[in-house]
Amino acid sequence: MLKHLNYKPQIMIKEEKVPFETMVFSGITFKVINRHEAHNIIGDLTDFSNQKIYNVFEDTWRFPDYEENPIFLLAEEDVEMDSFEMDFSTEEHPDIFILGFIFKGNLTVSKLISSYDTDNSPALIVLGKTTTVNINLFGSVHYLGGGLQCDTLAGEYNHGELFVKGDLTAWLIYSDDMLFHFERFTDVQAIISANRPDILICSSVQDTDGSIITVENYLPSTHKLSDIVEDSFIEISDYNEEILGNNYLDVFKEGLSILDYDKKEKYMYADFRNQFINMVEVLSETEELKESGKIVRHISGTTYLFVPFDYEGKKYSQISEEISNGFNIRMRALWCHEDQEIMIILEYLDENGDPKYQWMNDENAPGIEFFCVKNAVMKTFEILTAEVVEDNDEDDETEYADYSNRFSLEEFASQFGNYKLPEDLVKLYKFEQEYGVETYSECFGLTITEEKTGIKTWSEEEEFYNSFIEFAGANGSGSSYAYWIIDNDLNNCPIVVFGDEGGVHVVAENTQKLIQLLTLDTEISVDFDKAYFYQDEEYYEESENKEEFREWVQEEFNLNAVETNEEADEIVEEAQKKYKQKFNDFLVKFGIEISEEDE
Repeated sequence: MLKHLNYKPQIMIKEEKVPFETMVFSGITFKVINRHEAHNIIGDLTDFSNQKIYNVFEDTWRFPDYEENPIFLLAEEDVEMDSFEMDFSTEEHPDIFILGFIFKGNLTVSKLISSYDTDNSPALIVLGKTTTVNINLFGSVHYLGGGLQCDTLAGEYNHGELFVKGDLTAWLIYSDDMLFHFERFTDVQAIISANRPDILICSSVQDTDGSIITVENYLPSTHKLSDIVEDSFIEISDYNEEILGNNYLDVFKEGLSILDYDKKEKYMYADFRNQFINMVEVLSETEELKESGKIVRHISGTTYLFVPFDYEGKKYSQISEEISNGFNIRMRALWCHEDQEIMIILEYLDENGDPKYQWMNDENAPGIEFFCVKNAVMKTFEILTAEVVEDNDEDDETEYADYSNRFSLEEFASQFGNYKLPEDLVKLYKFEQEYGVETYSECFGLTITEEKTGIKTWSEEEEFYNSFIEFAGANGSGSSYAYWIIDNDLNNCPIVVFGDEGGVHVVAENTQKLIQLLTLDTEISVDFDKAYFYQDEEYYEESENKEEFREWVQEEFNLNAVETNEEADEIVEEAQKKYKQKFNDFLVKFGIEISEEDE
């Protein structure tokens, strides 16, 4: 997740020269300015917690100081254009590096506004109103200060973040692992976050002393994509979630819509009352309810529940979804059997599970806050009525088809071929099945990787890629953990990390040592020279099931949790002391470059 820096540039920073005064991009003549001039315009822009958003002097990937001829492009008047697809340079000026586009006035684009790449893009900063059909952002922190009017707003990947101040008018807001911050929804039909809530909206609420304060709250998805988007643009992810397929980009570039306006009854929940009562009736007749008094599923930090109860002499039935994972959001709908009334409730909970803020009304009340509750009810019903598949595992656990475990133990083992799964890895698999992927150690999750396409990018020699078995995702950018097969018993094989942007290193002597490293709850950093764990106390956010994981590691393996970066370094260094030279010799054998430090 991107962090904001509240930084005041020092006077000693040398002011960069601009290569020319003006430059044409997408048919518009921009003024060319340097960092200092950009800072005077955007340096005091703040988020909804009054923290400054931009530090143009930072020497990271966002505003790098290692590129030649870094510039910002400034439009001082209102701008209208056909399409605006950001890039770092142009054919006419290939030697410059555009850090960001700043529009002091309004920006109106007929078809599409788009970033350059999910990993990195120039920043888009508009101080006036932004109007377009489709807007697709990622790769930087973007700011729209005068509101946004569009058909569809889409955002991808955690290298991007967006702040929109003022009025937001849109049919669809779609986020796939990118944070969106909005001041207010003026007219929004649907918001959809793939996998988890990533969209925040400001709300005015009453504090305990009676004063009105503004708070940012995550708003869960209000619909499924199939409720509002034309079906041909929808794909099903590995997590059985509906996501946008890549074919929507071509439509965006034409300035056309991916929405299906004929689905109005669906996305307006026109028949919700009858649907909800039918759900209650179906769930009330199940054997599970009659035996247990409720129907409940716990899946990856989210609880789905149906429960009947009596209150003040009246009979009620409730369907609810509660999202923990640090979000602490509960959405529920209740039907009073005597009065035939339906109540819709959205709640944000404190650390004790009690409501901090609450929105409550009947099923006909307007407001997108109530759409997210209706969506939660629909999803919960699907999960509670999903086919139960019996698992013959010794723990006699159950798996709910399509919604819980991503793959069976047999499927996971298939990538190991004739090698027996280490018992310690089997234990970790069972723990993850119970608590959820990426919920106990930052960005870690077991995976199935049978084709070895990533490893083959290092060497396509069969002897090389058959010497590794990938089994887990190592961080949020695509690195992976693998066994280096130097023994027929994988318990005697070290674990290496393949970096997504270069570098492959030994990190642990065996499975137990890797599990112990995971208790630090920090993803691994991998570069060409080394791999290391670094937990930044200022930005650290504890994983939901960290403590349960630490207790499990202590009980199962008698291993103490790793508390500091230095302790993690010691584990990595022990593994490298034992295997580093041998591993480097192996890499050199296949012509793979190693760090000069390792030679």
